[in-house]
Amino acid sequence: MSLPRIPSSPRNLQLPNPSLAMPNRSSRPARRRRRISRLRQMLMGLLLVTAGIALLLVLLRLPSQLDTVLLVSTAIANLIKGLTYLGLGLLQLAGVLAVALVALVALVLLGAGLSRWMRALAPDAPSKGPGPRGQRRAAPPLDPQPLPPEFEADPSLQWLRSLRNGDTGPPFR
Repeated sequence: MSLPRIPSSPRNLQLPNPSLAMPNRSSRPARRRRRISRLRQMLMGLLLVTAGIALLLVLLRLPSQLDTVLLVSTAIANLIKGLTYLGLGLLQLAGVLAVALVALVALVLLGAGLSRWMRALAPDAPSKGPGPRGQRRAAPPLDPQPLPPEFEADPSLQWLRSLRNGDTGPPFR
C-alpha cells in the first residue's frame, strides 16, 4: 500500500539546517575591505597626537591654577557628608514609618475595642436555633466500664474508683 502523493507547490518547505546556523569562514562570501588612503591615515594620526599633547598641556597648567590636594580633600569631605546625609535621611524615614505603624496599630485597637463595646451593649439578638456557633457540645457521658479483676486490687488506680463513685478525683499537686 502506498501513501497518496501530496501535490507540490511552487515554494517547497525549507527546514532549518544546523550546519548553516554557524557558518565557517570558507562558506561565507569574501568581502573586500576598503583600504583607507595614506593621506587620510596621516591626517588622523596627526589629529590624535595633537589632541593628546593639548590635553597634557592643560593638565600641566592645572596645578598652577588650583590646589589639587585641596580639590581632592574637598571632594572626599563632600562625599562623606553626602553619605552622612543619606544615612540621616534613611533614619528619619524609618522613624516616620515607625510612627505611622504605631498610629495604624492604635486605630486597629480602637476599632476592635469599640466593636467589643457595641457588642456588649447591644441587646441580644434572638438566636436562630442551634447552629455550629450557637450550640455548645456537651461533655460525653461517662460510661464507666468495670475494671478487670486483676486491676481492682491495684492501689495506683484508686483515683479511677473515686471517679466511678461520682467524686471529682484526687487534687492536683
